[in-house]
Amino acid sequence: MKKKYFACAMGLVLALSLAACGEEEVIVENTNEEVTQEVQTQEVAEAPAETTAEAGTEAEGGPLLQVAVMEIPDLSGTEWNFAGGMIDGVEMEEEDLNATLETYGGTLQLVFGEDGAVTMVQGGGNAEGTYEYSDDNTAIKMTLDFGRTEVTYAGFLSEVGDTVTLIAMSDMNGYDGLYFVQ
Repeated sequence: MKKKYFACAMGLVLALSLAACGEEEVIVENTNEEVTQEVQTQEVAEAPAETTAEAGTEAEGGPLLQVAVMEIPDLSGTEWNFAGGMIDGVEMEEEDLNATLETYGGTLQLVFGEDGAVTMVQGGGNAEGTYEYSDDNTAIKMTLDFGRTEVTYAGFLSEVGDTVTLIAMSDMNGYDGLYFVQ
């Protein structure tokens, strides 16, 4: 029952911010097991400007605001594949990841283009938008157009084990986010 709740909750959160269609099938291997186990436990080394009130204070909010962030390199020409997420402060399990991918036609990707362009690829449909770096290059702001709805995501990179993970949040509560890996 718990797994169904999280799959439904993830679907609901994504449905509110994404428009999915298409039948493209993509096989995604879950390489996120180590990532999901360690994201919750890391401490803040640097935090995006929005997550701390003043320098030297611990970030308030959920576990995603407590992870160590790294400087973001030039993202132009990179593709990031959905690898999991967190809903209400709880990591998705593999069953939830697979159910979420199935909901969105087997694909959920972020593709960063030249000149600040970003595309969210979901099954057969795409959402086009832009991204920009924070002043200290530890966060990005992505604004995507889903037809009649514009959704803004805050994103940051965190190194978990040997895997660099892009964590995208549609709000700054730190309890909900999507994980993407290259």
